[in-house]
Amino acid sequence: MFIFTAKLNKRKALLGIAAAAALALTAGVAVRLAGDVAAMEPWNGSEQAAGSAEQAEETVSTMALTNEERIAYLEACGWEVDENSCVIQEVIIPSDFDETYQSYADLQARQGFDLERLKGKRVKQITYTVTNYPEEGDIIAELLVYRGNIVAGDICSMQTDGGFTRGLMDHPDGEAAADGAASTNDDSTAAEE
Repeated sequence: MFIFTAKLNKRKALLGIAAAAALALTAGVAVRLAGDVAAMEPWNGSEQAAGSAEQAEETVSTMALTNEERIAYLEACGWEVDENSCVIQEVIIPSDFDETYQSYADLQARQGFDLERLKGKRVKQITYTVTNYPEEGDIIAELLVYRGNIVAGDICSMQTDGGFTRGLMDHPDGEAAADGAASTNDDSTAAEE
């Protein structure tokens, strides 16, 4: 029979505990990051996006790290915007969708975006004033950006009476953007954060 003895001082014990805690924290962060990466899958090319958003992606990336990338995406959808009107704020996608937000999520799904995967996530809401909308009014283009990728978007009227929210490729004159996307108007209004 062998007997091993070890002398352990407080400093070595604390270092061992700190190392174990750091290892556990690293494992937790890796699991969380894996979930975030899984939520981004449709936007990094591993799945085919559906509908109009896919056609816009063929002409321009959904990367939205810079103002120029966001404006290029909107232009590919057929919209001209005032780049100086850019407003950025952080919002949280609700964990539970009420009827109004579910309608908004359905609109995004028709464009190839999946807000269900982003429930509870903090995203950037970036808005621009649309300058080529055929009717007069306060019309904005809204993009939701998560980890540098466009994950949702719409064109909406800021009027309280007779306002609307429609997909990025849904042009009011029935003509789709220059890339030939089909128009599917949806006049439901999304809930503001």
